[in-house]
Amino acid sequence: MDIIKDLPITDNHLHVDDEKGYGAEKVARMFHNAGGKIMIILNKPTFDGDLTRSMDKLVKDVEKINKNTQIKAFGLVGVHPAELTYLTKFMDLKKAKEKMISALNYAKKIVEKYDYIVGIGEVGRPHYKVDEEIWTASNDILKYCMELSKDLDCAIQIHAESSTEEQFKEFYNMACDVGINPERVIKHHCGDMVLEGEKYKIFPSILASRVDEEIIKKSLRFVMETDYIDDLKRPGVVLGVKTVPRITRRLLERGVLDEEGVYKIHKDNIEKLYNVELDF
Repeated sequence: MDIIKDLPITDNHLHVDDEKGYGAEKVARMFHNAGGKIMIILNKPTFDGDLTRSMDKLVKDVEKINKNTQIKAFGLVGVHPAELTYLTKFMDLKKAKEKMISALNYAKKIVEKYDYIVGIGEVGRPHYKVDEEIWTASNDILKYCMELSKDLDCAIQIHAESSTEEQFKEFYNMACDVGINPERVIKHHCGDMVLEGEKYKIFPSILASRVDEEIIKKSLRFVMETDYIDDLKRPGVVLGVKTVPRITRRLLERGVLDEEGVYKIHKDNIEKLYNVELDF
C-alpha cells in the first residue's frame, strides 16, 4: 500500500502549458498518479507584450483540472518581474511600469471573480542583475502588489533573488509598511530559510529536492514546490512534476517525517496561506 495514498500532498508552485508542454490535464494526472492531491498553479510569463493573456489561460486551466481530474487545483495570477526588463526593450521605463500596473489591476479583478484563484503571484523583482532604475521600479511594483494583496485579503507569492536574512527583513518591513500580514507573504525558491521565515514572519516555499531531515528538524513552517515549467523542450525544469510526492514518500519511509508532519506542511500551511479548506 502506498503510504501517501490518503495523505494531502501539495505542490505550492508550478506551471502548466497547453501549447509548449503536456498541458493542464495531463500534468494534473501525472501529479495524481505519483500521489499528488493539490496543485497551486501560477501563470507563466509570455515575453510578448501581452501581460494578461496567460492569466486568462490559467483560469481555464484550473477549471479544467478541477472538472476533469482528481486533483484539487487553485491558481495565482500576476506579472512575472522579468516582464519589466522585456518591456523596456520596446518602451521607456515609465510606460513599461504603467503597463505592469495595469495588468496587475486586471489580476485583481480575476482574484475577485473566481474563488479558486487565491492570490497574487508570482510577482517581485528580477533574480538577475539589473540597473538601479529597473530595480527601484520593480520594488515599487512589488509594493503595489502587496497593496493589492491587502485589498483582496489574499496571499502573495514573491519571485526575487536568492533569499537571505536581510531580504526576509526587507520584505517584512515592506509588508508592515503596506499593512498586510507578512504571514501570507510567500517567498518562492527560498532555499532552506525556515528559521529566518519564523523570525520575520515571511512564509518559505522550498524546492522539494532541498527538503531534508535538517530542515524538518528546524521547523515545519514551510510548503513544498517544484517550479515545474511544463515545456517539452526543457523536460523536468525546474523539478519534475512528480517530485513533491516522491520526496514526501521518501521522508515518510525514512521516518524523517510522520503523517502529522505531512498534514502540517501540505494541508494546514496551505489552508492558512490561501484561506481555503482541503477535505482530508
